[in-house]
Amino acid sequence: MNWNRSSKVVLALFVLLAAAVAPVAAVDVQGNVSDSAEVGAQQDRTFTFTNLYTDYEEWTLHGQTDLTQVTWTVTAYDNAGNQIEQQTFTGQSFDYHIRASDGTTKVTVRLQGTTPAVDDWSYQPPQSIVFAEFQQTQQGGSATVLQSYDGVRPYTQQSQQARTQIQQAEAAIQNAQSAGADVSEAKRLRQNAVEAYNSGNFDLAIDLANQAEQKAESAAKSSKLTRWALIGGAVVIVLLALAGGVWYYLSNRETHDKLA
Repeated sequence: MNWNRSSKVVLALFVLLAAAVAPVAAVDVQGNVSDSAEVGAQQDRTFTFTNLYTDYEEWTLHGQTDLTQVTWTVTAYDNAGNQIEQQTFTGQSFDYHIRASDGTTKVTVRLQGTTPAVDDWSYQPPQSIVFAEFQQTQQGGSATVLQSYDGVRPYTQQSQQARTQIQQAEAAIQNAQSAGADVSEAKRLRQNAVEAYNSGNFDLAIDLANQAEQKAESAAKSSKLTRWALIGGAVVIVLLALAGGVWYYLSNRETHDKLA
């Protein structure tokens, strides 16, 4: 198929336009953060930033965290992997200026801090903190979130034990409910356990959740026994009916034989 010159021009313009509007890759952020963190525990994570100049040749990296007793260690590297500079910041936020003219092609941020105490506990939704959030900012201009490691659940050993026990109670209630058991009392105890958890009374929450689990399991067993009793009763009735039918048949047959 031969294209005329105008068709080729249109195609070329289309390709150029598509390239012009194609989305540009953002700054790449790599890091690994757990979904929970023990209160009072020391945290130590390193985040790596590459592909730095897709939007700007000069910008500021802003970081913030809910951790306490915080130290940020920011290290810049050139294209050969050589360290250009390293700066240390303290406090829950920092700002670090990045310039293409400095030869920086990669930046790492080491975050060290302590998981803060929890003032307001919540079973659902769980209480959470921002472990780390990083933004690309311009002086007097816009700020773009590059990556946010939020929704991290702080816990203590007691709060975790209470949460686990409540979850076990919920599973037992669900199983009992599926078996057709009456779980109203188990649900009431479970709700009381959640309220105790939310008030920070974890020992009480554990005890109430344990009671809820036992109530649910007892209700499930009772429901199964009742169901088997009903099935057994139905079987007995059927057997009695069959026995009566056999007796009636035999009795009538004997009467007819005598008359013959």
